[in-house]
Amino acid sequence: MRVLLTNDDGVRAPGLAHLARALQGRGWDITIAAPLTEASGAGAGVGPVHTMGEGVPVEQLELPGLEGIPTFALAALPALIVISGCLGAFGPPPDIVVAGINPGRNVGRATLHSGTVGAALTAVHFDKRGLAMSIQSGPFSSYESAGESPIHFATAAAVGAVLAEHIVLAPARTVINCNVPNLPVGALRGICSAHLARSGLIRSAHLDAISAARMQLELGFDHPREGEVTDEALTALGYVTVTPLASVTEDPRLDVSCSLERTIAETSAALGIADLTRDGRNVQSRGLGYRP
Repeated sequence: MRVLLTNDDGVRAPGLAHLARALQGRGWDITIAAPLTEASGAGAGVGPVHTMGEGVPVEQLELPGLEGIPTFALAALPALIVISGCLGAFGPPPDIVVAGINPGRNVGRATLHSGTVGAALTAVHFDKRGLAMSIQSGPFSSYESAGESPIHFATAAAVGAVLAEHIVLAPARTVINCNVPNLPVGALRGICSAHLARSGLIRSAHLDAISAARMQLELGFDHPREGEVTDEALTALGYVTVTPLASVTEDPRLDVSCSLERTIAETSAALGIADLTRDGRNVQSRGLGYRP
């Protein structure tokens, strides 16, 4: 099986190296393609593609301890790298895209903004499977990537390597977001599925009171409520969490559909635009003089 391994922390990040070695140890055919520099918080962004007419700078590397693994560093965001890889830029397209290991959990609403998660989600547009791996880092109450305590990357790498073997057999377009407590493997309390928490990474924002020339942000996660079974809460208790995610999809809620139907009808009437009936075959002219 072919793996495209990427991240949002840069091609030389330690989490990526740990994950590459773990996947290599299980006999996977791995290609590394990652940003040349850090691209955290990029989500599934691809950057200003209209300025890339002359191409994206690429550097082929051989990283210490990863000899024999084709490795590419690109001046690009993770999602664009995944798109390129799935189109065959680095060899045959992968069977699965694995992103990480991110130092700091990607839980709750913060997953929307994660370059790690964005890379995994981008894989589904090519009917591929994706796995985003993150590990708890730093004090629980603060922005985790700022923590100075040692990070057990080997734990997350071991979990990710086994998960990938199963996810590659899952239905096409399966994407799993996995968050790992910062513990040795033997200290983990278990692995469980979890809902996304409703909290986000940015807890407050305010302008400078004097000049209003700078906006200050408070970053961090909330303390979960007792009994909460979310990714944020369970990782804080020592559990590895796995959460299936969907990429861009239509909103299936009936009340949203009804509201949209009214909006379409009223907007069409206000602008005098022709309406299509539900079967799409008959068109009524509304001020445009159009006949099918």
